[in-house]
Amino acid sequence: MKLIVFAFLALLSGCAAVDVSETDVARDLVGNCYEFREPAEVIRVKGSDKEQVMKFTQSYLFVSAVSEDRNRGGYGGGELIRILAPGTRLKIRRVIDYPYGSAGRCWVVKADLLNIDTNGDLVEMPSCWVWDNPIWVAPESPHTLERVSTKKLRIDTPVLRASSCS
Repeated sequence: MKLIVFAFLALLSGCAAVDVSETDVARDLVGNCYEFREPAEVIRVKGSDKEQVMKFTQSYLFVSAVSEDRNRGGYGGGELIRILAPGTRLKIRRVIDYPYGSAGRCWVVKADLLNIDTNGDLVEMPSCWVWDNPIWVAPESPHTLERVSTKKLRIDTPVLRASSCS
């Protein structure tokens, strides 16, 4: 009986979102600040598949580069909240290893926009290959990370550059 319970728990843990912010995988990323090199937008997504599946925040804010011309309709008719000027900074707060059924696993990277009022909500960066193209992190998924030598998640986009947090 113990073996059956253990096997069942092991299966369930493979299907759960895991906050990996304090692990070696994300420790060098969480707490770091970046600034936008180009204009960006903050989108509130309501009723989308992304919001329904994830439930990490009550009101879902997504940030993307204006130049990437995202189809807001693909995010459930998201509402444009504001345009961010180049130089706007963000601070990485959470990294989640998120399972998405048979499609595999992806990253969910949450950040604070510095000096921008979001009513306490974190914004999500384009980080889940299931929904986002292009994504702003590398390696592309937790599964890919297991096959590379660095074993660290990093920002990998021309949209952002490293910045001080002060």
